[in-house]
Amino acid sequence: MRQLVIIALLAMLTHGVCAQEVLLPVGGERKAMGKSVVVESLPFFDDFANTARSRSVWQKGGTLFNQGYAPLPPTIGMATLDAYDADGNLYPEELGQLYSADTLTSPVVRLDSAYVPYARSLSPVDSIYLSFFYLPGGGYGNMWERVGDVPEAGDSLVLEFYSPQDQSWHWVWGRGGISADTLLAQTGSYWQYIVVPITSASYFDANFQFRFRNYCSLDNASKKGILSNADQWNIDCVYINLGRTLADTAMRDMAFVNPAPSLLRQYQAMPARQYQPSELKSNLDLTITNRFSQPLAYHYGYQIADANNTLHSYDGGFDNAPVYWNGYQYQQAEAHAHPQLDYTLPYPMAQPMTFTVTHVLREGVSGDPYPNNDTVVFHQVFDNYFAYDDGEPENGYGITSTYSKVKVACRFQLAVEDTLTAVLLYFNHTYRDQNDDVRFLLTVWDDNDGRPGNIIYQDHTRRRPAYAGLNQYVRYILEDPVVCQGTIYVGWEQTSADFINLGFDRNNDASEHTFYLADSHWQQSILRGAIMLRPYFGQKATVGIADITDHSGVTVKTQGSRIVIDQAQLADVAVFDMMGRCVYSARGISMLTPPLPSGVYWVRVGTSFAKKIIIL
Repeated sequence: MRQLVIIALLAMLTHGVCAQEVLLPVGGERKAMGKSVVVESLPFFDDFANTARSRSVWQKGGTLFNQGYAPLPPTIGMATLDAYDADGNLYPEELGQLYSADTLTSPVVRLDSAYVPYARSLSPVDSIYLSFFYLPGGGYGNMWERVGDVPEAGDSLVLEFYSPQDQSWHWVWGRGGISADTLLAQTGSYWQYIVVPITSASYFDANFQFRFRNYCSLDNASKKGILSNADQWNIDCVYINLGRTLADTAMRDMAFVNPAPSLLRQYQAMPARQYQPSELKSNLDLTITNRFSQPLAYHYGYQIADANNTLHSYDGGFDNAPVYWNGYQYQQAEAHAHPQLDYTLPYPMAQPMTFTVTHVLREGVSGDPYPNNDTVVFHQVFDNYFAYDDGEPENGYGITSTYSKVKVACRFQLAVEDTLTAVLLYFNHTYRDQNDDVRFLLTVWDDNDGRPGNIIYQDHTRRRPAYAGLNQYVRYILEDPVVCQGTIYVGWEQTSADFINLGFDRNNDASEHTFYLADSHWQQSILRGAIMLRPYFGQKATVGIADITDHSGVTVKTQGSRIVIDQAQLADVAVFDMMGRCVYSARGISMLTPPLPSGVYWVRVGTSFAKKIIIL
């Protein structure tokens, strides 16, 4: 039992104000898993590298398949059990109670003779073992770099076997709540390798299954909005086969460990018109592992492609990979672990573009028996927004303070003048939607020697947080477009001391560009990660439009989802959305636009009239 704040750093005691950056556990994308019963034969293996396959094989139970909830898994991808259900909601249990939360239930694994090349049925003498790796949430190392939430001592992860004979589940293994650092001190490693024999005759049937289950508990939080997801357990490399032993750890498997990286030095995505060749990295960083008992020779390379063609191929050649188990080694050869980015993307980019970067490794000639972890892909997006984050939160971020005007700002650098039209924010789902009443003002600052300076835009109307759904951002359209150049800071000012629980991506570090203020001094964040805030920019068609104020002889009003424009004299009329796109144009005295989506629009008549209008 506990309050769910896992990191509270940077306490300030200035002018009687106490403020803390707070990092919380949180859930990410949820997808309903396969509903139909899938039948598998021996051997059965899943390292969750192929998310689509995992979703189709495992039974529905709320477990999250992801690539970022724990550092350095055995191979890329993992399954995470936590306190959120399949819809991204905290389970409806009372605070203070221990309850069963997520389950990860296997397909049917036949332990009869149907798929075994023997003339007899399987039995305990066939040495059938189930193995897997696990790591409790909360990460390890520096407190400001950790991911997720550590299960408390009363929480647990259990493994159960299903007996077709008595049609019931049986407990076979369990682990009480513990931190990864404690496991390191006890065992010498973070990820723990578990091997469980299948010995009871009651399991040797055509309908055998196994499942993982976690038990959680939630305590009252001292501040509304803080209570969120918790008690994560991460699982990887689930393997069941016959002819195994307790010492069976090595697998002939060359694999990637981490997701494919961005091509950009700072951003995961950026506006096409803001791209400069200097934004590209000179080298990419990859983590490659060899989980066999001896060095393996393999080939590595990557390709960059647009929507139609392959633009560039990098050949890293063959190299030998050291054995991971020999001192927990990863590949260090520069051509594979840090390949050069020896290609320049098209410049300038006149329109949005997406480039697909595919990294592939192949052991020997035909590859190893586990191909799902041999390929990682990154989609490099150049659209109309900046993003430090990868779109999936591993934690929640906010500021606790006794001061009512807390400010948070993220720094962005524009190569050319542009028009800021909207800001996307990712709010985490909290217990009973407690942070829905927190009010804030979207705010934009200019630069003052590496810190936010003067306010160049601030809302007049207070906003409210809104949970848009799984893996969804809330779009907040600015009341007036803002012409920006150089370095700007985009964020918010809270109008109370309440807590805003915003998504926080732990796999990409933007701490040097993140600042907060809770009295009179801006502080730089030391929490490794990226606030999930994305500023959107339109075209220059809206530049200066707010400065035209002569309304004589023109009437603009809404009629349902249409805009009615009447004018005394013949003139050109144009209607722009908040992204700077012209959605309607005509010439006349009186006109009615087609139906338009809800949002804010600018109506421009000739050269002397412009008006902002809202369609609800």
